[in-house]
Amino acid sequence: MFKHVFAIAIAMVISVTFACSGKETSDPLAFCENFIAVAAPDSPLNTFDFNNAESVEKAIMDLKVLSTNPPEDIAQNTNQVVDLYKSILEALVASAPDDRPMILLEFQDDINESINSIESFENYGKTVCGIDFDEESPVPTTEIPLDLNN
Repeated sequence: MFKHVFAIAIAMVISVTFACSGKETSDPLAFCENFIAVAAPDSPLNTFDFNNAESVEKAIMDLKVLSTNPPEDIAQNTNQVVDLYKSILEALVASAPDDRPMILLEFQDDINESINSIESFENYGKTVCGIDFDEESPVPTTEIPLDLNN
C-alpha cells in the first residue's frame, strides 16, 4: 500500500513540475494552419478598415492567435513581427486618416530593424507552411508534411 501511495506521490510531483515549468510544446502543424488562415485574402488581417476599429481589433486578434506558441525555431521572429504589426495597426487606427502617412513613417526605423525577422517569418511561411504569398489566395503550394511535429 505504501509503495502505491509513494508511486502516486512521485507521479504527481513530476506532473506538477512539468505542468508548472511554463514550457509548452509547440505544434508546427497547428502553427502553419493558423498562418495559412491569417494569410488568407478574406481574413480580418487582409480585410480590415482603419475607419472601423472593430475590424482592426479582429485583425489584431488573428495576430495574437498566430503568436501563441509558435515553433521554437521561429518564435522570436514571430513575436517581433506580430508585436510590430500590432503596434502599427493600433497607432494607425487611433489616428486621423490624414495623419496616417506620418504615423507610418514614425515606424520606419522599427520596420528596418525588424527586416531580418520579417524575412525569416515570411520564409518560414513559404518553405515550411507552403504559403505562396504572391498568389491571390495564399493556399499551400505543397502539402504540409504530416511529420512537422517530429
